[in-house]
Amino acid sequence: MAQLSMHEPAGGGNPVLDLSKAPLPTAKTLGARRNLWLQFWRFVAFDLRIMRMVIKGHH
Repeated sequence: MAQLSMHEPAGGGNPVLDLSKAPLPTAKTLGARRNLWLQFWRFVAFDLRIMRMVIKGHH
């Protein structure tokens, strides 16, 4: 059985997706992602938007 590596794509072809040049998140972005209150507020806001669409669709 061939051993797979995280650094080589299966089959030895070209990589499927190259993320080496993708921008890294800033400290502010990482802080926002870890902030539980901000995540909770965004969750509530998203749920309210979905509920509004559901209610509008039933009339």
